[in-house]
Amino acid sequence: MRIGAHLSSSGDFVAAAKNAAALSLNCVQHFTRNPRGGRQRELRDEEPHRHRAAREEMDLDPVVMHTPYTVNLASTKPRVVQFARRCVAEDLSLCVALAAPYLVLHPGSHGGQGPERAAKRIIEGLHEVMEAIEPSRRGSMLLLEMMAGQGNEYGSTPKELATILDGLGWHPGVGLCIDTCHSFARGYPLHTADGLDAYLESIEDTIGVDRIHVVHLNDSKQPLNSRRDRHALVGEGEIGLEGIERIVNHPTLRALPFILEVPVDHPSEYGEQARLVRSLRESGSTKTSRAPRD
Repeated sequence: MRIGAHLSSSGDFVAAAKNAAALSLNCVQHFTRNPRGGRQRELRDEEPHRHRAAREEMDLDPVVMHTPYTVNLASTKPRVVQFARRCVAEDLSLCVALAAPYLVLHPGSHGGQGPERAAKRIIEGLHEVMEAIEPSRRGSMLLLEMMAGQGNEYGSTPKELATILDGLGWHPGVGLCIDTCHSFARGYPLHTADGLDAYLESIEDTIGVDRIHVVHLNDSKQPLNSRRDRHALVGEGEIGLEGIERIVNHPTLRALPFILEVPVDHPSEYGEQARLVRSLRESGSTKTSRAPRD
């Protein structure tokens, strides 16, 4: 099982890889830069090479990168859009340098201008980015994260994400990251067997489950369909231990990397959470959901 957490990469990425391994994690996620924006840190001499060597030695794979929260391709403000497009292009280049296969992106928030205009702006921005970066992308994929539908967020349903992918001509370099808290908050009852199956079937029918490459594994502090993005520790929220157990054992998801984005007081708690999730994998064979229909 590939289970990791969102860890700080301050200092350098080599130290971050060692920190992940010390917590008995075998995959990891980092922000590409300060989560509130700013310039991307320049890689130090030999840092990419040493990072790749450390990952291979410690069996740390995959490394997932995440754009900052300030990236908003759906914005109506030219400066915000300009930063967003530049940031995504730069961060995909960082993924290439670090041999990180995935860059996770929040699609954007439309600021009250409506979802149709939001989709159009997101598609235009990503088309420009993918066209510019394509010659040097070398296997690093952009993953659209499914959101909770909080405020004016775009991309909280398979249908909305399918609209973006369709506008990009179903580009092979663009995939999907699902977040269990987000989707539960959006109204998908992942805590039940039938609800989880129906959720995955809705993705299969609109996008294809083969486009899912990463799962953000989080419990939810808020109830079903709250439209509020409030993560909880595994088993301490509304999805609950049985719900998480079903998710990590579902035949459609079980081979994917799971990244914890749970609220901890100390990084050592990520190791404890990972051990709990592994125990759910080991004990959950009798509670797995049915696979989505063909």
